[in-house]
Amino acid sequence: MKPFDVYPINPINIIKANGSTVWDAEGNAYLDLYGGHAVISIGHTHPHYVQRITEQLNRIGFYSNSVEIPIQRELARLLGEVSGKVDYDLFL
Repeated sequence: MKPFDVYPINPINIIKANGSTVWDAEGNAYLDLYGGHAVISIGHTHPHYVQRITEQLNRIGFYSNSVEIPIQRELARLLGEVSGKVDYDLFL
């Protein structure tokens, strides 16, 4: 079995990233202008982002939506306010 190639594969092995720069296994740096799904718009390894994710992972990494998750409700409320779509449902 092999991974399904969603896109044409570029012969570049990205091994690290910081801000808007990524590096390949040969040490070449690239300006990361990729705009695909799951893009991190704040850049790679932003210190605040890394800190908050680490804090959350030290508490709990994942649990099912079959229980109350107050931070999800808060996120939905805030996104509703910002977007003006307060009557919509947020799927996470």
